[in-house]
Amino acid sequence: MKKVYLTQCGQFAARHGHGGTLAEASHEHNFHYEITFHGPLNEEGYLIDFRVLQDFFTHKINTRLHHADLNSLFSNPTTETLAIWLFERVQAKFPFVYSVKVAEESDRWIEYRGEE
Repeated sequence: MKKVYLTQCGQFAARHGHGGTLAEASHEHNFHYEITFHGPLNEEGYLIDFRVLQDFFTHKINTRLHHADLNSLFSNPTTETLAIWLFERVQAKFPFVYSVKVAEESDRWIEYRGEE
């Protein structure tokens, strides 16, 4: 059976700050993400119904993160922590998630592929 990759992209604005060695006051980023799924086509010839995917990201991811204070969601709100959180949340709904990439700047990304 043929396998394909499907990538869902999105963005949201959120705030975070850091203590410890990073020592940054609370500030906002326009985060960008790419979440890639990998698996076989179903009997109808697709991996995921785009409507189901869009509904999940709109209501379970973007609504939760857009204009959020990430410090209230995570004890250590780094981009790395955010990528892992996204992966785990998406994997609970779509077990064939392959990777999550998150960027807070256009020139660097964090990529998480689960426990390898």
